[in-house]
Amino acid sequence: MLLLLSLLLLFAPPVHDYHVSKTNVRYVADRNQLQIEMQVFVDDIEEAMEEAGAPRLRLGTPKEHAEAERFLTAYLDKHFRIDWNGERLPVEMIGYELEDDMHGLWIYLAANDVADPEGITVENSVLTEYYADQKNIVKLYDGERRVATMLMDRNKPSSAETF
Repeated sequence: MLLLLSLLLLFAPPVHDYHVSKTNVRYVADRNQLQIEMQVFVDDIEEAMEEAGAPRLRLGTPKEHAEAERFLTAYLDKHFRIDWNGERLPVEMIGYELEDDMHGLWIYLAANDVADPEGITVENSVLTEYYADQKNIVKLYDGERRVATMLMDRNKPSSAETF
């Protein structure tokens, strides 16, 4: 019995005690493009989407669900929004990939034909409905220069900045 318990603990997926996402929002003036990179724990986002009715997705693995990108896009459409110069900015999914450790998921989004920034509001409620302690960090960049860092959670799902 002890051997079985030891093997289960040895091969069990690691559990993390904190819930955080990191997002970089970068305005690239010479391309009139907004580039977005979001990093989340893959197990957290899969569990939250399953709780909301999605099938088991197995994101970034050979067993990935055929419509995983559609489910992920729908989830992000509901939980991540950028208002750019007072108007909602339509962003499109570029892709996503698992980190080498198989725990982090990088999600890539972009918006084209973006005007020079004046004001930006970011709403990021990713995973806050599932984890009460979820924190979402958003860093805004004007090219290579970081202009702001925003912290969002269940009680403060959005933040505004001016460039």
